[in-house]
Amino acid sequence: MAPEQFAFPTLPVDPVRAGTTILVTAPGRLGSRVARELAVGGGHGDGIVYISTNNAGRRLAEDCQASYPDIDFSRFGIIDATGRAETETATGARIESVSNTADLTGISIKNSILTTYLQKKGIDRIRSCFDSLSMLLLYTNFKTITRFVHTMAGRIAATDGFGLFVLDPSMHDPQVRYTLQNICDGGIDVRNEQAGPELRVEGLPDQSRERQSVDL
Repeated sequence: MAPEQFAFPTLPVDPVRAGTTILVTAPGRLGSRVARELAVGGGHGDGIVYISTNNAGRRLAEDCQASYPDIDFSRFGIIDATGRAETETATGARIESVSNTADLTGISIKNSILTTYLQKKGIDRIRSCFDSLSMLLLYTNFKTITRFVHTMAGRIAATDGFGLFVLDPSMHDPQVRYTLQNICDGGIDVRNEQAGPELRVEGLPDQSRERQSVDL
């Protein structure tokens, strides 16, 4: 029997099979907002491991608590990869930190620690969000990031999880986006239009290829 699909009730994205990884491309912080909806907004009952290079762990936990009042922080693990190591929070979220944003080995180890922590609690369905690759690319060369994404995507596929990687394509050569999206199973491209943000799913089966408006 195939594992249950991952669903996204707050966005116009159809459920995807377990083991899927997606590259979310969008300008500025728009990609982070969409990825958070995919990982946290639709993740009720699932475990969540959120790797943050933009917001310190404490701030991320507090923002999620404000946006999603019903969130269960016993199922939520955060890796603070900002280098600020703000791990104390009243939310009760499990927060790990690494010494600096370029510490991919540390991020990988902390990811394994949090994944194991959730699995020991009986939580096998885990949504992982890497927000963002653009920040990592400021500190680490592209070849190293490519290997990192390939390794993380392989782990997610092997454990029937769901993974998101965020990229601001305006900051990089088009080849960067092309290569990273090919490592993932597909992509979600988000743009700011006059009427508001719109997204389009790319490369994933049984999804609409039309641009659709989103309320963020």
